[in-house]
Amino acid sequence: MNKKPLYLKEILAFISKRPSTISKTEIINLIDAEDKILAQNIYSKIDLPPFKNSAVDGYALLKKDLNKRQKKINKNRIAAGDIGTSKILDGEVIRIFTGAKMPSNSNTVVMQENTNVVDVKLSLLKIPLYGDNCRQKGEDISKGSLVLKKGSKIDSRNLNLIAAIGCNKVKVYSSLKVGFFTSGNELVKPTIKLKNSKINNSNYYLLSSLLNKNYIDKKFLGNLPDNSVKIKTKILSQIPKYNLIITTGGASVGDEDHLIDTLKNNGKIFFWQAAIKPGRPIAIGKIKNTYIVCLPGNPVSVQLLFAFVVRPLILKLIGSPMLKITSEKIKTDFSMVKKTKRLEWLRVSKKLINNEYFISRYPKQGSGMISSISYSDGVVEIPENINLIKKGDVFDFYDFDKLFI
Repeated sequence: MNKKPLYLKEILAFISKRPSTISKTEIINLIDAEDKILAQNIYSKIDLPPFKNSAVDGYALLKKDLNKRQKKINKNRIAAGDIGTSKILDGEVIRIFTGAKMPSNSNTVVMQENTNVVDVKLSLLKIPLYGDNCRQKGEDISKGSLVLKKGSKIDSRNLNLIAAIGCNKVKVYSSLKVGFFTSGNELVKPTIKLKNSKINNSNYYLLSSLLNKNYIDKKFLGNLPDNSVKIKTKILSQIPKYNLIITTGGASVGDEDHLIDTLKNNGKIFFWQAAIKPGRPIAIGKIKNTYIVCLPGNPVSVQLLFAFVVRPLILKLIGSPMLKITSEKIKTDFSMVKKTKRLEWLRVSKKLINNEYFISRYPKQGSGMISSISYSDGVVEIPENINLIKKGDVFDFYDFDKLFI
């Protein structure tokens, strides 16, 4: 076990070396495949487009007729889905619509707004270049080419591509089985009638939402009491059933934190404690073939650690590349002294001032301040080596709308 608090980059380096824990695959309908992970390379069995077609509404014409201002209009027309006209004659054009199959001897379409039509005669208002507005067969995807690699996550963009090349079923990895516990005698189901120092168990709803992905088979395993024997019994009984178990609370150094003891005495702790604020008391370990992630109990820490640490781990375990979380450089509109040598995630709001974006610090920054997530636009990341933040300093800003997708 690494006893020194790890920096975020060290944690992510550790995660990047984790092998996939999923070997079972299944063939499913494409319509059900969103968020699943491809278990094989996909090669196109067709050209895309499958035939030469028009990119606009207009008139198809011959190369030799490009510089002739006057044309005769063929009486036929070609719409998308039509068999089309095989060829057009010298000196004539044919009406064609977007997506329609081009005549075999034409590679140019003049846009309808660049023409003037009188009866069956067409005049060019603007002479097109050869090849204008014509999509060639296989221009997008050529037959036999690699379309998507094994390990790719199937999202709306990829679904569109897979369907376009004619696949209606895909081979994917089975879902990662994830069980999660909350912990603490103080937690109760949400109610407005709280008694005897109890608090509402919001972490159950938070984790349930964060784990609501098509590549995850999740299950809430209950709330762990502050009892070492019961914690050990409940955790060990679930090990054979899950690839990953997540807990909240019980990962600090207090006398009542029994989760770490259970992990240490029955498996292996890879690291415990991180140089991160909020989120210092995080542990990642393993019991037999099941990974265990022990998160702090404070909801803000849970949410941010899930985005920056747990999600990358899950992606690695399902055989998908770790996705780089995107950020943008933004100036601060505040000054402050950072009192720790840890990386800090400050909850902030993004504001447009004189055509330039700035970030404002949310006033309540405690890890238990749930409103700091709900009422902010994202977090700004302050590196470990920074101890003084001055107004106008530039840092990485992570938008919540992109962080939790």
